[in-house]
Amino acid sequence: MPVPPRYATSLPDFFHRTIRPAAFPAPQIVTLNVPLAHQLGLDVDWLHSPAGVTFLSRGLLEEQADGGPRGPVATAYAGHQFGHFVPSLGDGRAALIADCPTADGHVMEVQIKGTGPTPFSRSGDGRNTAGPALREYLVSEAMHALDIPTTRALAVLTTGETVERDSGPVPGALVVRVARSHIRVGSFQYAAVHGGLDHVRQLSDFTIQRLFPELSDEGPGRHLALLKTVIRRQARLVARWMEVGFIHGVMNTDNCALSGETLDYGPCAFMDRFDPMKCFSFIDRESRYAYGRQPALALWNLGRLAECLFPLFDEDENRAIEQAQEALHEYDSLFHHYWLAGFRRKLGLEEQDEHDIRLLEHILETMHTGKADFTNAFRMLGSPDVAIRGDHAALRELFPGNRGHFDLCRTEILHRLTLEKRSAEARQQAMQTTNPRIIPRNHQVEAVLSQAMKGNYQPFHALHEALKTPFAEKDDGLDIPPRPEEEVSYTFCGT
Repeated sequence: MPVPPRYATSLPDFFHRTIRPAAFPAPQIVTLNVPLAHQLGLDVDWLHSPAGVTFLSRGLLEEQADGGPRGPVATAYAGHQFGHFVPSLGDGRAALIADCPTADGHVMEVQIKGTGPTPFSRSGDGRNTAGPALREYLVSEAMHALDIPTTRALAVLTTGETVERDSGPVPGALVVRVARSHIRVGSFQYAAVHGGLDHVRQLSDFTIQRLFPELSDEGPGRHLALLKTVIRRQARLVARWMEVGFIHGVMNTDNCALSGETLDYGPCAFMDRFDPMKCFSFIDRESRYAYGRQPALALWNLGRLAECLFPLFDEDENRAIEQAQEALHEYDSLFHHYWLAGFRRKLGLEEQDEHDIRLLEHILETMHTGKADFTNAFRMLGSPDVAIRGDHAALRELFPGNRGHFDLCRTEILHRLTLEKRSAEARQQAMQTTNPRIIPRNHQVEAVLSQAMKGNYQPFHALHEALKTPFAEKDDGLDIPPRPEEEVSYTFCGT
């Protein structure tokens, strides 16, 4: 069963308990992640009961035996938003409600988005709406199925009220999400600005104990070890994003989780045609967080974390700065390693060759100039026709913008494959378990959300069910790219 969040008892200066979750008129579960509920040790029948719905919608549990409070808390953090520092942000429409111990020895945090105003809401209403709530559920669970570290979605509930947005009145909703931790780079920025080094040390030690207890053995070097661990996890995470054409859309420091999980699915999207400068977020007017800029922006965020932590590394400031810089300098090689390994897998390459990086860059350039669909091109590379029989005719049709470049690229790929030792059949099977057939394409997501806003959730459930097995071969039409009139140009954060 859930217990009060330890974050609230361990870090009293990093949250507000003055939040009063709204009493919604008619909260109702729209979708419940039953396998995740079991993983968290939650009784599904209880979750569907009035007490369970109260927990999912308001975060309220019975009083502890010692009389202590069990209520939601709004966590405090700062953040660089599109490069501009805001010293106090915090959960403006979210509440941390519980910890759930799991059978594998981990502890997962449970948070509700859309609970109503908090001390960090500023002029916002603290509400969430059905579209963004269902979108986060759908995409985060799709990322989980793709084996990409992510927060998980436990449930979406409608609230029975109407919320006013610029587009007009829309149904109110809540999304209940789960993470190893919601501590982010912005949490450390808040600690540094509002509490100084003692608060940074306190937060660092809590983070180590919660996420990386093995680092406690490092003694005085544990804080530097924390930075190095987070750098490694971020490099691996962003490399995985790049492999599937995922664009986060709002890589502010307050959305960079130290756990290495993908956090915040506001204006996120997946690419159709490959474009290294593709950007969907309506508020990202300068394409700061475009697909190809994500690796560099992750490093920039890590630099902000290092600024908070480095005074803990060494009493000598110069040595501490040097240690932080050395750790950050490792990011490029780490990201390069994860990126290259991931794209080698996408091509079915088991052997290593020093020229692979140039081959991969040429393939991606050819996809760009050829206007190829990113997901479908890699999937077809691993089809039996291409990978086993060497028939590239259908694949060539996916490059309408420049088939001459495709022909040259094909020759390079065939030459590279002469270095491989395993059979074409084994290579093809490996590629089919690496390159997804389906992703949550923007036009399909928008279509099912449009129906859900009208009260028809069947298309949402059908798409969600399909995305659970992204590598399976099926004839469901979900691998078809959007027609020109179906293309989605912009995504929105939902506030």
